[in-house]
Amino acid sequence: MYPTHASFLGVPGALLFGLVVLASLGVFTWALWTRVLQPILRGKPDYRFDRLPERTVKFLVYVIGQRKVFDNAFSGALHALIFWGFIIWQPFTLNLILEGFSESFTLAALLGPVWLAYTLLVEVASVGILVGCAMAAYRRLVMRPANLESHADAYLILGLIAGLMVTYFAAEALRLSLLGHLPAWYAPVSSALAGFAPAADVAVLAFGALWLLHVGILLSFLVYLPFSKHLHLMAAPFNVFFQNLETRGGLAGIKDIEQQERFGVGSVADLTWKQMLDAATCTECGRCTDLCPAYATDKPLSPRDLILDMKAAIAGQPAHHQRSVLAGRAEFAPLSAELPLVNGIIHQETLWACVTCGACMEACPVFIEHVPSIIDMRRNLVLEQTLLPETAEAALVSMERRGHPWRGTQHDRVSWMEGLDVPEFTSGDDVAYLYWVGCSGALEDRNRKITQAVVKVLQASGVSFGVLGPLETCTGDPARRMGNEYLFQMMAKQNVELFKEKKVKKIITQCPHCFNTFKNEYPEYGGNWEITHHSQVIEELLASGKLKLARPLPEGTTITYHDSCYLGRHNGEYDAPRNVVNALPGGTVVEMPRNREKSFCCGAGGGHMWMEEKSAKRINWERTQQALDTGASVVATGCPFCVLMMEDGVRGKNAEDQLRVKDLAELVAEALE
Repeated sequence: MYPTHASFLGVPGALLFGLVVLASLGVFTWALWTRVLQPILRGKPDYRFDRLPERTVKFLVYVIGQRKVFDNAFSGALHALIFWGFIIWQPFTLNLILEGFSESFTLAALLGPVWLAYTLLVEVASVGILVGCAMAAYRRLVMRPANLESHADAYLILGLIAGLMVTYFAAEALRLSLLGHLPAWYAPVSSALAGFAPAADVAVLAFGALWLLHVGILLSFLVYLPFSKHLHLMAAPFNVFFQNLETRGGLAGIKDIEQQERFGVGSVADLTWKQMLDAATCTECGRCTDLCPAYATDKPLSPRDLILDMKAAIAGQPAHHQRSVLAGRAEFAPLSAELPLVNGIIHQETLWACVTCGACMEACPVFIEHVPSIIDMRRNLVLEQTLLPETAEAALVSMERRGHPWRGTQHDRVSWMEGLDVPEFTSGDDVAYLYWVGCSGALEDRNRKITQAVVKVLQASGVSFGVLGPLETCTGDPARRMGNEYLFQMMAKQNVELFKEKKVKKIITQCPHCFNTFKNEYPEYGGNWEITHHSQVIEELLASGKLKLARPLPEGTTITYHDSCYLGRHNGEYDAPRNVVNALPGGTVVEMPRNREKSFCCGAGGGHMWMEEKSAKRINWERTQQALDTGASVVATGCPFCVLMMEDGVRGKNAEDQLRVKDLAELVAEALE
């Protein structure tokens, strides 16, 4: 019944079949080695083999369980149906190949009744796969999401998958009819189709043809897979397993920076193996680009296209998306150690457009790490090529000379204290908390009001705290995000030494950027303290009863809370600030559609607080409009950068009479008894 069991021109069919299978496996292995494994093995080191039990759990949850894929219900369902279906199909595929050699040495013959029960599962899975294919076609042809690219590759893969299922049902129906196994409880769909089977002699020929077609589709899929965008089927499970297990906000430093000859990523040769794997893993789903605030406001950055451009550079091919390509470049060098990636494939304006909000990484179902790669490329631009926006350069020069990025400030580190009885932080043995004011809170007019409100709240609660005053300097966060890793490390080490001298044990900061840097990046340089954001402190004080709010908000006040990226997405703190807002007496709380993990950046991250935004559409104006659309009269936040950006947005929208911008500490201070 199986055509490979006959001889062709005196050559056993099983031998020919074996040669075809081996050839297909050979092409698949060769392509996988040359296109994926070989480049990855050439990548620079990146240790990702720690905490293996935790990695295994995440693999089960996010690969087998498809947890993150379901963030988008429709596309998540169709991908899960196809993925789970193919997982179920694997033993059946092996059995299919074994059938080509002999009917006696197969899994079906070995397992008997167990195989029949498994066949029932295969029938259900096959229906699920066909439903998933239909949903995928509907999504591409009818729904047509803006950032989902439709090209022949996608339809070819869908056609191959659907073809496998259709030929399975048709061949199985003929097989059951020829064997007289009807009705077959273990194959309900195939049994139903068997009623349409032709006469036995025709059925034998038809079965042989369908079986060969099914195997042909299977081997064609195997050979084509490494050359298609669906290569992610092979790479994604590994990328999920080797994901970053630390808090997303922390960036790895350049080790032994004084001894390095190259800085950051300027060419393919500078990429780590994990960055190579990221590029091979991209599913091209566009979820990262859908949530990117830079892309939404017409900046020259699409996170998906950036990763695909990296993939193209690794393969020595033209860039995926022309917006990322250096203007006028018509030729592309073959893969080599000196292949220009930055300003060769990826334009510097693409890199400077990123606000490091992490929305792309949050959205990615396969845990690609866009932001660290962008920062690595910025490091190359700044430290090797000295190419950076003029406004960014001015901020970095100010940090180096004055210890802060603010230009033209009329204040010093202590002038905000005038009229306040603010204690000095002498030692961690005498004072519980170091209140880290930060450059913005000490030097910028608007944010000094937030600092004074924090002091009022802490004093009203009896918290033991002190400030460093003139000894404060920048944490270095803007320098690291702008690519000047050398300056960041210098400032970080200075602060760590100062804190050790002062025996600092606990730190309160009102700036999420300072919070993130202390918590996630200073430990690399010996700084390990208990770091608390002021929203967390206030939440705790309210819960314990040490802080009582009696003065209600003005009647009719509606508050919407704006998540700071560096408190929320980068550090997972969404509840504390909301609990504070909900504790304010009077008023109503509403959420913006883009909130929590999907919040929209204010536009200040990644050093953009000090960079000029050139496009007509501004990120902060877009976010302000989202706040205005809720009908709220107050937008609350827990970040001094967000306050400045949102207030600029309110002015830009001429909405001063509609919307006020307040830090949580200011709202709490106004509500104190």
